[in-house]
Parts: sequence; structure tokens; C-alpha cells
Amino acid sequence: MKMIIFCIFICLMSSTCFGASLPQSIAFEFQEHGKFTGIIGKAYVTETAIEVVTFAEQSGGVAPFAFIYTILEKQSQMEGLYNIKCQNQLGVMITGIIDLRDPLRPKITLTSDKGITLINISVSGRKMKKKFLPEVDLGR
Repeated sequence: MKMIIFCIFICLMSSTCFGASLPQSIAFEFQEHGKFTGIIGKAYVTETAIEVVTFAEQSGGVAPFAFIYTILEKQSQMEGLYNIKCQNQLGVMITGIIDLRDPLRPKITLTSDKGITLINISVSGRKMKKKFLPEVDLGR
């Protein structure tokens, strides 16, 4: 009985440590071949998924889109640094790194097989946010 309780404790601790170390949200943008695509967003990272809301400029307004990337594989190289592989509801696979070693400046770099990269928001992305979404908190 003690062994069963100990195993359950270890399983719960390992899964909650990942979730507990994650920030509420990360502001990001999409880049294609290193260039800003005009799409910014907010990524909320949980133990099992990355919930993504994107905002794209369209005819002078903003069009929102939502995606859920289910985490298929997750490996921790060291505390706060994770290699992950995800798939969204459309079947798009992304792989990359979430770096949470500095909780005030989390880093995210996830790349699809088509070369689209979800990366921390840049100066260009912040300018777009300020222009079209001044009241929206995208995260860090």
C-alpha cells in the first residue's frame, strides 16, 4: 500500500511540476523564414496542451483565430527547459523549445514542417499589437 501511494505521489509531482512552472501566457508572433507574417497571438501553456489565440490584420480590422496544440511528447533537458512536439486540431505538427528558466521572460520557439515559426513577439509584432489591440494583454 505504501508503494502504491508513493508511486501516485511521484506521478502527480512530475506532472504538476511542469504545469506549475509555466507562466500564464506568452505573447508570440508567427514568422516565415525569419520574417514577421503580420500575425500575433497569445499562447497559454498547460501540462497537456498549448492553447493559441491569434490575431491577424484584415481590411483594417483584426481577425481572431483559435487553435489547440495537444502536446504529444515532452522532455525536460533541465528544470524550466522543455522540448515538445505538438499537433493541432487541423493536423499541423510543431516541434521546438519552451524555456521557462526566467519566469519574467519566457521563451518559445516552435516550428512547423512547412517552416512557419511560432516565436516570442518582436518589435514589429508589438507595434501591430499597440495599433490594433492596445487593451489586450497577450502576456510576456
